[in-house]
Amino acid sequence: MATMVRKLKDECKIDKTNLLRGVDRLKCSYKRYLSGSGSLLLLMLALIVSPACAANGMSGMPQINITEPKDGSEIAAGNVTVSVEVMNFNLANKLGKANVAGEGHIHWFMDAKTPTAPGKNAKAKQGRNAPSSAAVDKSYTWTNVAVGMHNFSVELVNNDHTPLSPPVVAEVNVTAKDETLKTMSMENVTVGLIAKSIAFNTSTITVPAGARVTVNFDNQDANVPHNFAVYDSANAKTTIFKGNIITGPKMIAYTFDAPTTPGTYFFRCDIHPTIMTGKFVVE
Repeated sequence: MATMVRKLKDECKIDKTNLLRGVDRLKCSYKRYLSGSGSLLLLMLALIVSPACAANGMSGMPQINITEPKDGSEIAAGNVTVSVEVMNFNLANKLGKANVAGEGHIHWFMDAKTPTAPGKNAKAKQGRNAPSSAAVDKSYTWTNVAVGMHNFSVELVNNDHTPLSPPVVAEVNVTAKDETLKTMSMENVTVGLIAKSIAFNTSTITVPAGARVTVNFDNQDANVPHNFAVYDSANAKTTIFKGNIITGPKMIAYTFDAPTTPGTYFFRCDIHPTIMTGKFVVE
């Protein structure tokens, strides 16, 4: 009888030990799930959610900044080129098409109150609006800018010309002076010249007689060669200066001495000598 009692006690101890071991195994499995499968699940969710956020423009808010001219600067009256940089926004030539998040174009304004009314065409009622042909360009040249203070502004808009929400705008205030170039001194002058769409941005350049002239030439025509050259007349028999040819988009600075004799000379692009021409006036 005593032997049977001892045997029953031993069996109970074994069953209790097995039960405790089973509980420990369950605990370990749960911990492995949390550290392994659970982490894997979180990683999978992150991989799914992150691209979706980026596709919906959550990687950064659209921005536009005016890089030239600088706010508060003095500029030459006449032709004024405004340049911008655009971030987190795709410039697309889809004017009037259905809106797509993170996509649209630029509206350019001069001396106008930037229109930001939600759901309405962002066209200024007063001042000047740039043509739609400049909608996806990152620079625009305003012509006939009068002497005095002026405001230039830009706005990112949707394909249907309505403002973004919230509106994304930039502006600068400048003073235009009565000169066609910026002078460093009476003997040293700097001129800005742009080649775009097989045309110069100005038809007349004026400098003092005998001045040391620097022409900052900006060829904005992609894969198109241009240069700047000055001759005594349109027949180009006598060369005053002939600049190196560059293929756009590219910039170069040409430096040369203006004639000492006042008069009207001739400048051109040697690659397009009949359509890219102008007057080089020496005073």
